[in-house]
Amino acid sequence: MGNATAHTLREFAETLVRLGIATEEQAATGLAEAEAIGMDLDEEFEDTDELTFLVGECGLGFQTPEKVSGYLEDGYAELLFDAAACAGGSVVVDDVALVKDEDGEEYLHFRRNGRSIWHPAEHLSDSTRYMDWNAAFDAIGDLVPGNDDPRSFHQLDEDSYDAWWLLLTPEQAKGLEEFGLPMPVELGRWVRDGMPAAEPETPAWYMEDDRLHASEESRRCLDAWLAPMDAALDRWRTAHLPDDFPFDYSLDSLSALERLVLARFDGPAALEAAVGDEFFAGAVRYVGETALRLWPCRWTYQHSDDPYSVSANEPMIRSNAPDGFAGEFSPDYVLRTLVKERTSHDMRERMSCVGEAVDDYHKVLRARAHGG
Repeated sequence: MGNATAHTLREFAETLVRLGIATEEQAATGLAEAEAIGMDLDEEFEDTDELTFLVGECGLGFQTPEKVSGYLEDGYAELLFDAAACAGGSVVVDDVALVKDEDGEEYLHFRRNGRSIWHPAEHLSDSTRYMDWNAAFDAIGDLVPGNDDPRSFHQLDEDSYDAWWLLLTPEQAKGLEEFGLPMPVELGRWVRDGMPAAEPETPAWYMEDDRLHASEESRRCLDAWLAPMDAALDRWRTAHLPDDFPFDYSLDSLSALERLVLARFDGPAALEAAVGDEFFAGAVRYVGETALRLWPCRWTYQHSDDPYSVSANEPMIRSNAPDGFAGEFSPDYVLRTLVKERTSHDMRERMSCVGEAVDDYHKVLRARAHGG
């Protein structure tokens, strides 16, 4: 990537110091290393990508390699250790492993400050030395310090292969961008440092974990939804269901509910015209409660000030499995899709993702226990 203004290695080092990214000692060390390999510190470079190697010479940041030099698992471990080191000790990574389950599906696992994290990964072959960049980037994003620390990881080079990365505040990132660096990628995910007191892998653990890290408004909304659940479903059953409805939270009862919903709403327009419809609101509750009895899952709620935020501001069902297995659905959306597409049994298929996520998680746990 070319720039209108040429820059030198010395100017880059001065910028790193001015922005508080490097100390004067680190910058001096980096410049000395550059000189030792024959670099002219005052040569002007139109392409600032050619300057970023100085980050490594200063002992800062880390690099995403084009391919690892040995085993893939070792390559991921080295990358994650280097990224975690940028946080200065507040983030500790251990137990890095690539695990392949009985179906050949592969996952990257590591622990961040004691929390087990999983990401699906795909590689060209067992012997390939190329990382899965989606998995690697997701994992890097998991290693931001979080809490009150505003920093996130930024890629300095245009191309991700052999790129240099730094953990930067928004102000530092803006300063490097103004200097002329591409800064094409920023990584930072929601970080969970607190751990529940409940027994791991129990429903109580997942529910406590949600509450521990949810916003106050998210907790309030979830409590308001759950508190009247039994009474609301009793009223719904009495007022809106036929006497022969199999109110037993079974798959057969979902089929019966589909028929009732399709008979009541002949399309999305009819559903929109019945805003606040008590029958539909009860159906949303029943679908979610049925999922809770069929699969290991729970109700969740994420409040957002953005009204267009996906999966926010409505009760959701989420599988009792780590985030990397991604089993989640909205009962409201499932029912609206049924009304729109009018496809029998489509509702239960959309719901089954939460059970499939738990199954996938258990498969990879079995594989790891047997050295997979």
